[in-house]
Amino acid sequence: PASLSRSKSNLFNAAIDLYWAAIDSAHAALMASNEIPPSPEHVADMLEKRLVANKHVSHRYAHIMRQLYALFKGIIHRDIKEISGKDYDNFKALAEEFVDGMKDYIERKRKI
Repeated sequence: PASLSRSKSNLFNAAIDLYWAAIDSAHAALMASNEIPPSPEHVADMLEKRLVANKHVSHRYAHIMRQLYALFKGIIHRDIKEISGKDYDNFKALAEEFVDGMKDYIERKRKI
């Protein structure tokens, strides 16, 4: 039973790591735009205001950030009781898409 409990905990920790990967990459993209990155709860809004509004990135990235933020909050507030492997895979795909999008934006910005 202890190993099963640890496996559940490990999935939560892995999901939280996906969130932080997205936050770190969003902060990097905002800094590349000469913005001071906000606290995590304001990242999606600033992405919309600075990068989406100026058509530097798709609105999808702000939406993904909101989903990952909701996941993070659900985990730390214990509103989310369990994450299945399938759910984790879906969140991982979103986080990878987000990180790749921010990386692409930063690389385009550096070329200018």
